[in-house]
Amino acid sequence: MSRTRVASLAVAVAAASVPLLLAGCGIQETDPIEAGGPATVEAFYNRADDMMLFFRTPDGGLNPVLRTVRPSAGFGSDYVRSDPGTTPGPPSTEKTVLALLAGPREVDRAAGLTTALPPVRPGTTVTVRTTPGGTVTTGLPFPLKALNTTARRQLTCTIAYSQAADGKAVVKLTGQDGASSSDTCGLAP
Repeated sequence: MSRTRVASLAVAVAAASVPLLLAGCGIQETDPIEAGGPATVEAFYNRADDMMLFFRTPDGGLNPVLRTVRPSAGFGSDYVRSDPGTTPGPPSTEKTVLALLAGPREVDRAAGLTTALPPVRPGTTVTVRTTPGGTVTTGLPFPLKALNTTARRQLTCTIAYSQAADGKAVVKLTGQDGASSSDTCGLAP
Protein backbone atom coordinates (compact mmCIF):
# COMPACT_ATOMS: atom_id res chain seq x y z
CA MET A 1 0.00 0.00 0.00
CA SER A 2 1.26 3.46 -0.82
CA ARG A 3 1.86 6.08 1.81
CA THR A 4 -0.87 8.34 0.35
CA ARG A 5 -3.38 5.54 0.50
CA VAL A 6 -2.51 4.72 4.13
CA ALA A 7 -2.90 8.39 5.11
CA SER A 8 -6.28 8.60 3.33
CA LEU A 9 -7.46 5.43 5.06
CA ALA A 10 -6.37 6.79 8.46
CA VAL A 11 -8.30 10.03 7.88
CA ALA A 12 -11.41 8.13 6.82
CA VAL A 13 -11.27 5.88 9.93
CA ALA A 14 -10.80 8.89 12.21
CA ALA A 15 -13.72 10.76 10.61
CA ALA A 16 -15.99 7.73 10.91
CA SER A 17 -15.15 7.19 14.58
CA VAL A 18 -15.97 10.79 15.72
CA PRO A 19 -19.76 10.19 15.89
CA LEU A 20 -19.12 6.94 17.77
CA LEU A 21 -16.87 8.70 20.26
CA LEU A 22 -19.41 11.47 20.81
CA ALA A 23 -22.26 8.99 21.18
CA GLY A 24 -20.33 7.06 23.77
CA CYS A 25 -19.59 10.03 26.06
CA GLY A 26 -23.11 10.25 27.48
CA ILE A 27 -24.11 13.61 25.98
CA GLN A 28 -27.75 13.54 25.02
CA GLU A 29 -29.05 15.47 22.03
CA THR A 30 -31.43 18.31 23.00
CA ASP A 31 -33.50 20.94 21.29
CA PRO A 32 -32.41 24.57 21.54
CA ILE A 33 -33.40 26.17 24.83
CA GLU A 34 -34.52 29.79 24.82
CA ALA A 35 -32.59 31.84 27.35
CA GLY A 36 -34.51 35.12 27.29
CA GLY A 37 -33.84 38.56 25.87
CA PRO A 38 -30.57 40.37 25.39
CA ALA A 39 -28.36 41.14 28.35
CA THR A 40 -29.10 44.34 30.22
CA VAL A 41 -26.93 46.57 32.33
CA GLU A 42 -28.27 48.34 35.38
CA ALA A 43 -27.18 51.95 35.67
CA PHE A 44 -27.87 54.18 38.62
CA TYR A 45 -29.56 57.45 37.75
CA ASN A 46 -28.37 60.20 40.06
CA ARG A 47 -30.73 63.10 39.30
CA ALA A 48 -28.39 65.58 41.00
CA ASP A 49 -25.56 64.85 38.54
CA ASP A 50 -27.11 63.07 35.54
CA MET A 51 -29.49 63.71 32.68
CA MET A 52 -31.50 60.84 31.21
CA LEU A 53 -31.92 61.20 27.45
CA PHE A 54 -33.91 58.84 25.25
CA PHE A 55 -32.58 57.86 21.81
CA ARG A 56 -33.97 55.57 19.09
CA THR A 57 -32.72 51.98 18.92
CA PRO A 58 -32.21 50.13 15.61
CA ASP A 59 -35.56 48.34 16.10
CA GLY A 60 -37.43 51.66 16.55
CA GLY A 61 -37.73 51.53 20.35
CA LEU A 62 -36.27 53.96 22.85
CA ASN A 63 -33.19 53.49 25.00
CA PRO A 64 -32.22 55.70 27.94
CA VAL A 65 -28.72 57.21 27.97
CA LEU A 66 -27.25 58.81 31.09
CA ARG A 67 -25.14 61.94 30.69
CA THR A 68 -23.22 63.17 33.70
CA VAL A 69 -23.27 66.95 33.96
CA ARG A 70 -21.22 67.49 37.10
CA PRO A 71 -18.05 65.68 38.19
CA SER A 72 -18.53 63.42 41.16
CA ALA A 73 -16.70 64.23 44.38
CA GLY A 74 -14.08 61.52 44.80
CA PHE A 75 -11.56 61.05 47.58
CA GLY A 76 -7.83 61.59 47.78
CA SER A 77 -6.21 62.84 44.59
CA ASP A 78 -9.51 62.33 42.77
CA TYR A 79 -11.33 64.87 44.94
CA VAL A 80 -13.15 67.45 42.87
CA ARG A 81 -14.46 70.63 44.45
CA SER A 82 -17.89 71.68 43.28
CA ASP A 83 -17.93 74.66 40.98
CA PRO A 84 -19.31 77.70 42.80
CA GLY A 85 -21.21 78.64 39.62
CA THR A 86 -23.29 75.46 39.61
CA THR A 87 -26.61 75.24 41.33
CA PRO A 88 -27.30 72.26 43.57
CA GLY A 89 -30.00 69.90 42.41
CA PRO A 90 -30.81 68.21 39.13
CA PRO A 91 -29.93 69.76 35.77
CA SER A 92 -32.69 71.98 34.40
CA THR A 93 -35.22 70.52 32.01
CA GLU A 94 -34.20 73.14 29.45
CA LYS A 95 -30.57 71.97 29.59
CA THR A 96 -31.69 68.33 29.36
CA VAL A 97 -33.89 68.95 26.30
CA LEU A 98 -31.08 70.87 24.57
CA ALA A 99 -28.73 67.91 25.23
CA LEU A 100 -31.32 65.61 23.62
CA LEU A 101 -31.68 67.94 20.62
CA ALA A 102 -27.88 67.93 20.19
CA GLY A 103 -28.29 64.25 19.28
CA PRO A 104 -26.45 61.08 20.20
CA ARG A 105 -22.73 61.25 20.83
CA GLU A 106 -20.21 59.13 18.96
CA VAL A 107 -20.31 56.38 21.60
CA ASP A 108 -24.13 56.32 21.38
CA ARG A 109 -24.03 56.09 17.58
CA ALA A 110 -21.48 53.25 17.86
CA ALA A 111 -24.06 51.41 19.97
CA GLY A 112 -26.62 51.87 17.17
CA LEU A 113 -28.56 54.73 18.76
CA THR A 114 -29.97 57.52 16.59
CA THR A 115 -32.54 60.28 16.91
CA ALA A 116 -35.83 60.96 15.17
CA LEU A 117 -35.63 64.65 16.10
CA PRO A 118 -34.68 67.32 13.57
CA PRO A 119 -31.27 68.98 13.88
CA VAL A 120 -31.28 72.36 15.60
CA ARG A 121 -29.01 75.36 15.22
CA PRO A 122 -26.54 76.38 17.92
CA GLY A 123 -28.07 78.94 20.25
CA THR A 124 -31.49 77.28 20.06
CA THR A 125 -33.63 77.67 23.16
CA VAL A 126 -36.56 75.82 24.64
CA THR A 127 -39.00 77.05 27.26
CA VAL A 128 -40.28 74.92 30.09
CA ARG A 129 -42.93 75.76 32.64
CA THR A 130 -44.83 73.63 35.11
CA THR A 131 -48.47 74.27 35.89
CA PRO A 132 -49.88 73.93 39.41
CA GLY A 133 -51.47 70.64 38.33
CA GLY A 134 -48.02 69.26 37.52
CA THR A 135 -48.17 69.34 33.70
CA VAL A 136 -44.82 70.28 32.16
CA THR A 137 -45.29 72.47 29.10
CA THR A 138 -42.30 72.67 26.77
CA GLY A 139 -42.00 75.12 23.89
CA LEU A 140 -40.02 73.57 21.03
CA PRO A 141 -37.84 75.36 18.46
CA PHE A 142 -39.47 73.55 15.49
CA PRO A 143 -42.95 72.58 14.24
CA LEU A 144 -44.61 69.80 16.22
CA LYS A 145 -46.78 68.50 13.35
CA ALA A 146 -43.65 67.38 11.46
CA LEU A 147 -42.52 65.06 14.29
CA ASN A 148 -43.23 61.35 14.12
CA THR A 149 -44.29 59.25 17.11
CA THR A 150 -40.72 58.24 17.99
CA ALA A 151 -39.54 61.85 18.09
CA ARG A 152 -42.46 62.82 20.34
CA ARG A 153 -41.73 59.89 22.65
CA GLN A 154 -38.04 60.87 22.83
CA LEU A 155 -39.03 64.34 23.98
CA THR A 156 -41.82 63.20 26.31
CA CYS A 157 -39.69 60.61 28.14
CA THR A 158 -36.65 62.87 28.41
CA ILE A 159 -38.77 65.70 29.84
CA ALA A 160 -40.74 63.40 32.17
CA TYR A 161 -37.58 61.91 33.71
CA SER A 162 -35.98 65.33 34.09
CA GLN A 163 -39.01 66.40 36.15
CA ALA A 164 -39.64 63.28 38.23
CA ALA A 165 -37.40 60.37 39.26
CA ASP A 166 -40.10 57.89 38.28
CA GLY A 167 -40.82 59.60 34.93
CA LYS A 168 -44.52 59.97 35.73
CA ALA A 169 -45.02 63.55 34.67
CA VAL A 170 -47.60 64.73 32.16
CA VAL A 171 -45.75 66.45 29.32
CA LYS A 172 -47.32 68.96 26.94
CA LEU A 173 -45.28 69.73 23.83
CA THR A 174 -45.89 72.96 21.91
CA GLY A 175 -44.26 73.54 18.53
CA GLN A 176 -43.42 76.70 16.60
CA ASP A 177 -46.42 75.92 14.42
CA GLY A 178 -48.79 76.35 17.39
CA ALA A 179 -49.61 72.62 17.48
CA SER A 180 -49.52 70.90 20.85
CA SER A 181 -49.90 67.43 22.30
CA SER A 182 -49.92 65.96 25.81
CA ASP A 183 -48.68 62.54 26.84
CA THR A 184 -46.84 60.57 29.50
CA CYS A 185 -43.71 58.50 29.04
CA GLY A 186 -44.94 55.04 29.95
CA LEU A 187 -41.40 53.57 29.91
CA ALA A 188 -39.50 52.21 32.87
CA PRO A 189 -35.79 52.34 32.02
